Order: sequence, then structure tokens, then C-alpha cells
Amino acid sequence: MRVGGVTVGVVLAISAIAGAATGPMGSRMKDNLYATKLVSPTEGWAVGAFGTIVHTTDSGRTWQPQVSRTTEPLFSVDFVDTKNGWAVGRSGVILHTTDGGETWQAQNGGTDKHLFSVAFIDTQTGFAVGDWGTILSTRDGGKTWKSGALERDLILNDVFMLDASHGWIVGESGILLVTEDGGQTWSERPNEIGKTLYGIFFRDAQHGWTVGLDGLILRTEDGGTTWEVQHGSTEIGSLEQVQFSQSVENPSLYAVKVVGDRGFAVGETGAIFVTDDGGRTWTRQATPESWGMSWLRDISVVPGMHGTIVGADGRVVRIDKGRIDLASGE
Repeated sequence: MRVGGVTVGVVLAISAIAGAATGPMGSRMKDNLYATKLVSPTEGWAVGAFGTIVHTTDSGRTWQPQVSRTTEPLFSVDFVDTKNGWAVGRSGVILHTTDGGETWQAQNGGTDKHLFSVAFIDTQTGFAVGDWGTILSTRDGGKTWKSGALERDLILNDVFMLDASHGWIVGESGILLVTEDGGQTWSERPNEIGKTLYGIFFRDAQHGWTVGLDGLILRTEDGGTTWEVQHGSTEIGSLEQVQFSQSVENPSLYAVKVVGDRGFAVGETGAIFVTDDGGRTWTRQATPESWGMSWLRDISVVPGMHGTIVGADGRVVRIDKGRIDLASGE
């Protein structure tokens, strides 16, 4: 749902206040973190409120700030290697680095709409999606961006590119878009659930998961043509139900990743769901009471099952060989 042109989850994220993972000089990061991307078991980035960009070379134990030259919140980040990366955010902000974040340069996407997700296939081809049905694509590393916006006013929350051919976009009202030609065309797949979806991930061209409002975890084995509900409420209730009772029992989930048999989904109220059978079943991970109701927004996992989960108040939760290090999020 949109409030002033931004999804409810993002509004909550922007309005939350600060304090968790270790930053430079042993200080604690205070700004909300909305996205993370690892390129190896040790090196990665996270982005967040007020143009925050931080970089780790020790598996998320410590983070060093990088200069973004923007105060706009950054909602998504993607790197194709240790040098080349992009970050996108509010009011159409697109940033690009070719030196691992030592310097970031603004790119012109030709839009002032909020961008919630960015995904690159290689150093030349990438996509960004966001508010008001915005879909941007580039074939030259972001020097120029082409708009392919939907004709309908729907928020697009996440784009995932599996390879040079296959990709998926999810968003408001359960919209699901699929490409099989590297983003030259996108086709809409019917979704009977009708609830907002925030994150999507595919292990291969057939097997994928998407997560969303009211604890939804959906699984497909046919590339997104049909979906099985694995967790959450499919009933569309009132705004009051969504905000209170549902947020505790079935918290909205924002991101999902499955690598081999192990997988994770994260969201509101510090929720972490895990799978140990390749995404067939999910159970909720107990988390420290000290986390309170703070949200978790994104996950990045690399081979070897090393990863990071980021969220409110600068919280970073490390994943070490598939084990969630809850103490790291304190």
C-alpha cells in the first residue's frame, strides 16, 4: 500500500530511529539499513538511510563508511564483482562505482520516482524498479537508462535476475512480471493471492520463492506460473488487522534467499524464518527479546553459506556457514 508515494514498509523503515552493528573505530552504526550485498564470504556492502553506504572486508564484523554524496535513503544495492556496483533510492537516485565504492558517481535514470530495487546481470546490463510502476533498464552500465514503466500505477518492490535471460519483478497487489529474454519484454503472470509481495528469489529457472504481506512465503516449481502458499495469511483484512494482530502473528516479510538446503526469509518484528529442506518447509527462528519489534529488511548469502542480514537501527546479523549468529545483531 502507498502512503505519500512510498510503500508502508518503507515508510516504517524511514521513520524508525537508530543503533547496532560495529562501524569504524568500534562505534555502533545508527542509521537504518535497507539492503546488503556480499561478493565473497568476507567482502560486501550495505546501504540505508541518509545516503548511508558501508563496506566490510571481514564478513560483516566491522564496517567502513563510503561517501555517497547524497542524503536520500538508498533502498537497494547490487555488485557484479568486487569493483562494479550500483545503489538506488528515493527520488530516482542511482549511484555507480567502478572502484569498490572508493568513489560513487550519480547516474541519470530520467525519473524522480522512488527506486526500491536494482539488479545487474553484468557490468553493462541492469534493471531498477520502483514507485508508479517504474521499470528502468540499461545496456551500457548505466550511462543511459530506458524507461519501460507499467501502464498501471503499482509499486514494484523487487527485481531479481537469475541470468542473462530469466528475471522476475514483484510488487503491490501481488503483481508478478516475468522475462525470458533478458528484460527486452516483461509479461504479467496471474496471482490469485492479490497481496503485496516485497521480495523474490530464484534458485534456477523453475524453482523460486516470493515473500510479502502478512507473513506470506510462496513457492513455485514452474518458473512462476503457479505458486504454493507455504506460510502466512492469504486473507485480505482491514488496515487495522494488518498493522497490529497480523504484524505479530504473520509479520510482513521483505526478503528471501535459498542456497542448497538452507534458506532464510526476514521481515517485520525481527522475524527470521529458516528452511533446512531446500525451501519445502519453513520454521520461525527465535530471536533475542532485546531486538524488540525492530524490522529486518534484506539478506545476502554467498556460496559456503556466509551472509548478512540488515535492518533497523543499523542492525547486522551475520550468517556463518549457514548458522545465524544472533549475538552479532545485538
